[in-house]
Amino acid sequence: MIELIVLDIDGVITDGSVIIDSRGHEQKQINLKDIDAIFELHRRGYKLAAITGEDTEIVGYFEKRFPWEYFYRGNKTKKETMQQIEEGTGISRKNICYVGDGKYDVEPLTYAGLGLCPANAIDRAKHAADIILQNDGGKGCLWELISILEKYNNETSSYNYFYQRLEEHEDIFKKMASDQRLMSAVMDIAGDILELLQKGGQIFLCGNGGSAADAQHIATEFISRFYKERPAMNAEALTVNTSTVTAIGNDYSYERVFSRQLEGKGRAGDMLIGISTSGRSKNVLEALRCAKRNGIIPVMLTGDQGVQELDELCKYVVMVPSRITPRVQEAHIFIGHVIAEYVEYKMFGEKA
Repeated sequence: MIELIVLDIDGVITDGSVIIDSRGHEQKQINLKDIDAIFELHRRGYKLAAITGEDTEIVGYFEKRFPWEYFYRGNKTKKETMQQIEEGTGISRKNICYVGDGKYDVEPLTYAGLGLCPANAIDRAKHAADIILQNDGGKGCLWELISILEKYNNETSSYNYFYQRLEEHEDIFKKMASDQRLMSAVMDIAGDILELLQKGGQIFLCGNGGSAADAQHIATEFISRFYKERPAMNAEALTVNTSTVTAIGNDYSYERVFSRQLEGKGRAGDMLIGISTSGRSKNVLEALRCAKRNGIIPVMLTGDQGVQELDELCKYVVMVPSRITPRVQEAHIFIGHVIAEYVEYKMFGEKA
Protein backbone atom coordinates (compact mmCIF):
# COMPACT_ATOMS: atom_id res chain seq x y z
CA MET A 1 0.00 0.00 0.00
CA ILE A 2 1.65 3.23 -1.17
CA GLU A 3 1.47 6.05 1.40
CA LEU A 4 4.27 8.41 0.36
CA ILE A 5 5.17 9.67 -3.12
CA VAL A 6 8.63 11.11 -3.75
CA LEU A 7 9.22 13.04 -6.97
CA ASP A 8 12.22 14.27 -8.87
CA ILE A 9 11.46 17.65 -10.42
CA ASP A 10 13.43 18.24 -13.60
CA GLY A 11 12.41 15.67 -16.22
CA VAL A 12 9.39 14.54 -14.18
CA ILE A 13 7.34 17.59 -13.23
CA THR A 14 9.08 19.59 -15.98
CA ASP A 15 9.92 18.28 -19.42
CA GLY A 16 13.66 18.51 -18.75
CA SER A 17 14.28 21.29 -21.25
CA VAL A 18 15.63 24.76 -20.42
CA ILE A 19 14.66 27.97 -22.21
CA ILE A 20 17.17 30.84 -21.89
CA ASP A 21 15.88 34.37 -22.53
CA SER A 22 17.99 37.28 -23.81
CA ARG A 23 19.00 38.23 -20.26
CA GLY A 24 20.25 34.72 -19.49
CA HIS A 25 17.29 33.79 -17.29
CA GLU A 26 16.20 30.16 -17.31
CA GLN A 27 12.63 29.03 -17.88
CA LYS A 28 11.11 25.55 -17.47
CA GLN A 29 7.99 24.02 -18.97
CA ILE A 30 5.34 22.18 -16.95
CA ASN A 31 2.07 20.57 -18.04
CA LEU A 32 -1.20 21.62 -16.36
CA LYS A 33 -2.17 17.95 -16.05
CA ASP A 34 0.88 17.37 -13.86
CA ILE A 35 0.05 20.38 -11.70
CA ASP A 36 -3.47 19.01 -11.23
CA ALA A 37 -2.07 15.53 -10.55
CA ILE A 38 0.12 16.69 -7.66
CA PHE A 39 -2.81 18.46 -5.97
CA GLU A 40 -5.09 15.49 -6.66
CA LEU A 41 -2.61 13.12 -5.01
CA HIS A 42 -2.54 15.42 -1.99
CA ARG A 43 -6.37 15.48 -1.85
CA ARG A 44 -6.39 11.69 -1.89
CA GLY A 45 -4.30 11.59 1.26
CA TYR A 46 -0.85 10.73 -0.08
CA LYS A 47 2.13 12.33 1.61
CA LEU A 48 4.28 14.16 -0.94
CA ALA A 49 8.01 14.80 -1.07
CA ALA A 50 10.41 16.16 -3.69
CA ILE A 51 14.14 15.64 -4.03
CA THR A 52 15.98 17.62 -6.68
CA GLY A 53 19.64 18.01 -7.45
CA GLU A 54 19.11 21.62 -8.51
CA ASP A 55 19.05 24.73 -6.30
CA THR A 56 17.77 27.63 -8.39
CA GLU A 57 15.05 30.28 -8.22
CA ILE A 58 12.80 28.00 -10.25
CA VAL A 59 13.27 25.25 -7.66
CA GLY A 60 12.15 27.79 -5.05
CA TYR A 61 8.97 28.31 -7.07
CA PHE A 62 8.23 24.59 -7.04
CA GLU A 63 8.85 24.40 -3.31
CA LYS A 64 6.22 27.07 -2.65
CA ARG A 65 3.79 26.01 -5.38
CA PHE A 66 2.88 22.52 -4.13
CA PRO A 67 1.78 20.97 -0.80
CA TRP A 68 4.94 19.05 0.11
CA GLU A 69 5.53 17.33 3.42
CA TYR A 70 9.24 17.23 2.57
CA PHE A 71 11.27 19.20 0.03
CA TYR A 72 15.01 18.76 -0.59
CA ARG A 73 16.94 20.97 -3.03
CA GLY A 74 20.52 20.72 -4.26
CA ASN A 75 20.49 17.06 -3.20
CA LYS A 76 22.04 14.32 -5.29
CA THR A 77 22.27 11.63 -2.57
CA LYS A 78 18.63 10.76 -3.02
CA LYS A 79 18.60 7.25 -1.62
CA GLU A 80 20.06 8.46 1.68
CA THR A 81 17.50 11.26 1.76
CA MET A 82 14.70 8.76 1.22
CA GLN A 83 16.02 6.75 4.15
CA GLN A 84 15.86 9.91 6.29
CA ILE A 85 12.25 10.46 5.23
CA GLU A 86 11.50 6.82 5.98
CA GLU A 87 12.91 7.19 9.50
CA GLY A 88 11.12 10.50 10.07
CA THR A 89 7.70 9.30 8.95
CA GLY A 90 7.89 5.67 10.02
CA ILE A 91 6.70 4.72 6.52
CA SER A 92 8.42 1.58 5.25
CA ARG A 93 10.24 1.70 1.92
CA LYS A 94 7.75 -0.83 0.52
CA ASN A 95 5.05 1.83 1.01
CA ILE A 96 7.01 4.53 -0.82
CA CYS A 97 6.63 5.35 -4.50
CA TYR A 98 9.46 7.16 -6.28
CA VAL A 99 9.29 8.82 -9.70
CA GLY A 100 12.53 9.84 -11.43
CA ASP A 101 14.22 9.95 -14.81
CA GLY A 102 17.98 10.46 -14.50
CA LYS A 103 21.24 8.97 -13.27
CA TYR A 104 20.74 10.22 -9.71
CA ASP A 105 17.33 8.53 -9.63
CA VAL A 106 18.54 4.98 -10.30
CA GLU A 107 19.25 4.12 -6.65
CA PRO A 108 15.99 5.55 -5.23
CA LEU A 109 13.97 3.88 -8.01
CA THR A 110 15.44 0.55 -6.93
CA TYR A 111 15.10 1.31 -3.22
CA ALA A 112 11.43 2.35 -3.26
CA GLY A 113 8.64 -0.18 -2.98
CA LEU A 114 7.30 1.10 -6.31
CA GLY A 115 9.58 2.88 -8.78
CA LEU A 116 8.29 4.65 -11.88
CA CYS A 117 9.95 6.66 -14.61
CA PRO A 118 8.70 8.74 -17.56
CA ALA A 119 8.79 7.25 -21.05
CA ASN A 120 11.82 9.40 -21.98
CA ALA A 121 13.91 8.51 -18.92
CA ILE A 122 17.49 7.37 -19.42
CA ASP A 123 17.98 3.64 -19.98
CA ARG A 124 19.47 3.04 -16.53
CA ALA A 125 16.40 4.58 -14.90
CA LYS A 126 14.12 2.43 -17.07
CA HIS A 127 15.97 -0.69 -16.01
CA ALA A 128 15.69 0.30 -12.33
CA ALA A 129 12.00 1.22 -12.46
CA ASP A 130 9.14 -1.21 -11.85
CA ILE A 131 6.86 0.64 -14.28
CA ILE A 132 7.70 2.86 -17.26
CA LEU A 133 5.00 5.48 -17.75
CA GLN A 134 3.57 6.02 -21.22
CA ASN A 135 4.05 9.81 -21.24
CA ASP A 136 7.29 11.79 -21.17
CA GLY A 137 8.33 13.88 -18.20
CA GLY A 138 6.49 17.20 -18.05
CA LYS A 139 3.96 15.85 -20.57
CA GLY A 140 1.28 14.50 -18.23
CA CYS A 141 3.15 11.48 -16.85
CA LEU A 142 2.09 12.25 -13.27
CA TRP A 143 -1.59 12.04 -14.17
CA GLU A 144 -0.92 8.43 -15.16
CA LEU A 145 0.39 7.85 -11.65
CA ILE A 146 -3.06 8.46 -10.17
CA SER A 147 -4.64 5.66 -12.19
CA ILE A 148 -1.77 3.29 -11.42
CA LEU A 149 -1.97 3.92 -7.67
CA GLU A 150 -5.75 3.42 -7.67
CA LYS A 151 -5.19 -0.12 -8.95
CA TYR A 152 -1.97 -0.80 -7.07
CA ASN A 153 -3.46 0.14 -3.68
CA ASN A 154 -6.72 -1.76 -4.19
CA GLU A 155 -5.77 -5.12 -2.69
CA THR A 156 -8.97 -6.77 -3.94
CA SER A 157 -8.49 -5.79 -7.58
CA SER A 158 -7.15 -8.05 -10.29
CA TYR A 159 -4.70 -5.28 -11.22
CA ASN A 160 -3.18 -5.37 -7.74
CA TYR A 161 -2.78 -9.14 -8.02
CA PHE A 162 -1.04 -8.69 -11.38
CA TYR A 163 1.30 -6.01 -9.99
CA GLN A 164 2.27 -8.20 -7.04
CA ARG A 165 3.13 -11.16 -9.28
CA LEU A 166 5.04 -8.87 -11.63
CA GLU A 167 7.01 -7.48 -8.69
CA GLU A 168 7.95 -11.03 -7.64
CA HIS A 169 9.12 -11.74 -11.17
CA GLU A 170 11.14 -8.52 -11.45
CA ASP A 171 12.71 -8.99 -8.03
CA ILE A 172 14.02 -12.44 -8.99
CA PHE A 173 15.42 -11.26 -12.31
CA LYS A 174 17.14 -8.26 -10.70
CA LYS A 175 18.77 -10.60 -8.18
CA MET A 176 19.87 -12.88 -11.02
CA ALA A 177 21.38 -9.90 -12.83
CA SER A 178 23.48 -9.18 -9.73
CA ASP A 179 24.63 -12.77 -9.22
CA GLN A 180 27.94 -13.20 -11.04
CA ARG A 181 28.21 -16.88 -10.07
CA LEU A 182 24.79 -17.65 -11.54
CA MET A 183 25.56 -15.85 -14.79
CA SER A 184 28.95 -17.54 -15.07
CA ALA A 185 27.38 -20.97 -14.52
CA VAL A 186 24.71 -20.37 -17.19
CA MET A 187 27.24 -19.27 -19.78
CA ASP A 188 29.68 -22.06 -18.85
CA ILE A 189 26.84 -24.56 -19.42
CA ALA A 190 26.25 -22.97 -22.82
CA GLY A 191 29.95 -23.27 -23.62
CA ASP A 192 30.00 -26.96 -22.67
CA ILE A 193 26.89 -27.62 -24.77
CA LEU A 194 28.47 -25.90 -27.75
CA GLU A 195 31.57 -28.06 -27.44
CA LEU A 196 29.72 -31.36 -27.00
CA LEU A 197 27.35 -30.69 -29.90
CA GLN A 198 30.29 -29.90 -32.16
CA LYS A 199 31.71 -33.32 -31.20
CA GLY A 200 28.43 -35.10 -31.96
CA GLY A 201 27.16 -35.29 -28.39
CA GLN A 202 23.61 -34.91 -27.11
CA ILE A 203 21.73 -32.90 -24.49
CA PHE A 204 19.12 -34.59 -22.34
CA LEU A 205 16.67 -32.76 -20.09
CA CYS A 206 14.27 -34.03 -17.45
CA GLY A 207 11.81 -32.75 -14.88
CA ASN A 208 8.56 -33.66 -13.15
CA GLY A 209 5.24 -31.81 -13.25
CA GLY A 210 5.61 -28.27 -14.57
CA SER A 211 9.34 -28.84 -14.90
CA ALA A 212 8.61 -31.69 -17.33
CA ALA A 213 6.96 -29.14 -19.59
CA ASP A 214 9.97 -26.83 -19.12
CA ALA A 215 12.31 -29.66 -20.15
CA GLN A 216 10.27 -30.28 -23.30
CA HIS A 217 10.13 -26.56 -24.07
CA ILE A 218 13.89 -26.05 -23.75
CA ALA A 219 14.70 -29.21 -25.74
CA THR A 220 12.44 -27.98 -28.53
CA GLU A 221 14.33 -24.68 -28.70
CA PHE A 222 17.46 -26.64 -29.66
CA ILE A 223 15.59 -28.80 -32.16
CA SER A 224 13.65 -25.89 -33.67
CA ARG A 225 15.27 -22.44 -34.01
CA PHE A 226 15.53 -18.91 -32.65
CA TYR A 227 16.72 -16.72 -35.50
CA LYS A 228 18.57 -18.90 -37.98
CA GLU A 229 17.30 -21.36 -40.51
CA ARG A 230 19.69 -24.13 -39.51
CA PRO A 231 19.98 -27.88 -38.78
CA ALA A 232 18.32 -29.19 -35.64
CA MET A 233 20.61 -29.54 -32.64
CA ASN A 234 20.68 -32.86 -30.82
CA ALA A 235 18.51 -32.42 -27.71
CA GLU A 236 15.83 -34.56 -26.09
CA ALA A 237 13.53 -34.28 -23.10
CA LEU A 238 13.32 -37.66 -21.37
CA THR A 239 9.73 -38.79 -21.73
CA VAL A 240 7.04 -38.73 -19.07
CA ASN A 241 4.41 -40.45 -21.20
CA THR A 242 2.10 -42.76 -19.26
CA SER A 243 3.26 -46.02 -20.86
CA THR A 244 6.92 -45.39 -20.06
CA VAL A 245 6.27 -44.09 -16.54
CA THR A 246 4.02 -46.99 -15.54
CA ALA A 247 6.21 -49.67 -17.16
CA ILE A 248 9.43 -48.51 -15.49
CA GLY A 249 7.57 -47.75 -12.27
CA ASN A 250 6.11 -51.25 -12.15
CA ASP A 251 9.32 -53.05 -13.12
CA TYR A 252 11.72 -50.96 -11.01
CA SER A 253 10.48 -47.84 -9.20
CA TYR A 254 9.14 -44.46 -10.19
CA GLU A 255 12.39 -42.93 -9.00
CA ARG A 256 14.16 -44.62 -11.92
CA VAL A 257 11.91 -43.39 -14.76
CA PHE A 258 14.55 -40.94 -16.04
CA SER A 259 17.68 -42.88 -15.09
CA ARG A 260 16.57 -45.98 -17.06
CA GLN A 261 16.02 -43.87 -20.16
CA LEU A 262 19.37 -42.19 -19.71
CA GLU A 263 21.12 -45.55 -19.31
CA GLY A 264 19.82 -46.62 -22.71
CA LYS A 265 20.41 -43.38 -24.61
CA GLY A 266 23.22 -41.44 -22.98
CA ARG A 267 26.90 -41.65 -23.81
CA ALA A 268 29.96 -40.36 -22.01
CA GLY A 269 30.44 -36.67 -22.83
CA ASP A 270 26.72 -35.95 -23.24
CA MET A 271 24.92 -33.62 -20.82
CA LEU A 272 21.87 -34.11 -18.61
CA ILE A 273 20.05 -30.98 -17.42
CA GLY A 274 17.76 -31.82 -14.51
CA ILE A 275 15.03 -29.31 -13.65
CA SER A 276 13.43 -29.25 -10.21
CA THR A 277 12.14 -26.14 -8.42
CA SER A 278 12.69 -27.77 -5.02
CA GLY A 279 15.91 -29.59 -5.95
CA ARG A 280 14.55 -32.67 -4.20
CA SER A 281 12.79 -34.59 -6.98
CA LYS A 282 13.90 -38.22 -6.41
CA ASN A 283 13.40 -39.05 -10.07
CA VAL A 284 15.62 -36.15 -11.21
CA LEU A 285 18.26 -36.77 -8.54
CA GLU A 286 18.52 -40.44 -9.50
CA ALA A 287 18.99 -39.42 -13.14
CA LEU A 288 21.79 -37.03 -12.15
CA ARG A 289 23.48 -39.81 -10.17
CA CYS A 290 23.20 -42.06 -13.21
CA ALA A 291 24.70 -39.32 -15.39
CA LYS A 292 27.69 -38.91 -13.10
CA ARG A 293 28.34 -42.67 -13.00
CA ASN A 294 28.33 -42.83 -16.79
CA GLY A 295 30.49 -39.81 -17.60
CA ILE A 296 27.52 -37.65 -18.64
CA ILE A 297 27.79 -34.02 -17.48
CA PRO A 298 25.20 -33.50 -14.69
CA VAL A 299 23.54 -30.05 -14.47
CA MET A 300 20.69 -28.89 -12.23
CA LEU A 301 18.34 -25.93 -12.58
CA THR A 302 16.59 -25.38 -9.26
CA GLY A 303 15.24 -22.83 -6.78
CA ASP A 304 16.69 -21.41 -3.59
CA GLN A 305 16.40 -24.59 -1.53
CA GLY A 306 20.01 -25.31 -0.63
CA VAL A 307 20.14 -29.07 -1.32
CA GLN A 308 23.67 -30.02 -0.27
CA GLU A 309 23.98 -33.13 -2.45
CA LEU A 310 23.64 -31.07 -5.62
CA ASP A 311 27.00 -29.35 -5.16
CA GLU A 312 28.68 -32.74 -4.80
CA LEU A 313 26.70 -34.37 -7.61
CA CYS A 314 26.58 -31.77 -10.37
CA LYS A 315 29.18 -29.96 -12.41
CA TYR A 316 26.86 -26.94 -12.47
CA VAL A 317 24.00 -25.93 -10.18
CA VAL A 318 21.97 -22.88 -11.27
CA MET A 319 19.93 -21.81 -8.25
CA VAL A 320 17.23 -19.24 -9.00
CA PRO A 321 16.94 -16.91 -5.96
CA SER A 322 13.34 -17.76 -5.03
CA ARG A 323 11.17 -20.51 -3.55
CA ILE A 324 8.01 -19.40 -5.39
CA THR A 325 7.44 -22.28 -7.81
CA PRO A 326 5.88 -20.42 -10.80
CA ARG A 327 8.46 -17.63 -10.59
CA VAL A 328 11.32 -20.17 -10.47
CA GLN A 329 9.86 -21.95 -13.51
CA GLU A 330 9.71 -18.64 -15.39
CA ALA A 331 13.40 -18.11 -14.65
CA HIS A 332 14.24 -21.65 -15.78
CA ILE A 333 12.61 -21.02 -19.16
CA PHE A 334 14.56 -17.76 -19.48
CA ILE A 335 17.83 -19.54 -18.66
CA GLY A 336 17.01 -22.29 -21.18
CA HIS A 337 16.29 -19.68 -23.83
CA VAL A 338 19.56 -17.85 -23.17
CA ILE A 339 21.57 -21.07 -23.45
CA ALA A 340 19.84 -22.32 -26.61
CA GLU A 341 19.99 -18.91 -28.26
CA TYR A 342 23.67 -18.47 -27.44
CA VAL A 343 24.58 -21.93 -28.77
CA GLU A 344 22.68 -21.25 -31.99
CA TYR A 345 24.49 -17.93 -32.39
CA LYS A 346 27.93 -19.44 -31.82
CA MET A 347 27.32 -22.46 -34.06
CA PHE A 348 25.53 -20.80 -36.93
CA GLY A 349 26.45 -17.11 -36.86
CA GLU A 350 24.63 -13.88 -36.17
CA LYS A 351 20.86 -13.40 -36.20
CA ALA A 352 19.20 -13.74 -39.56
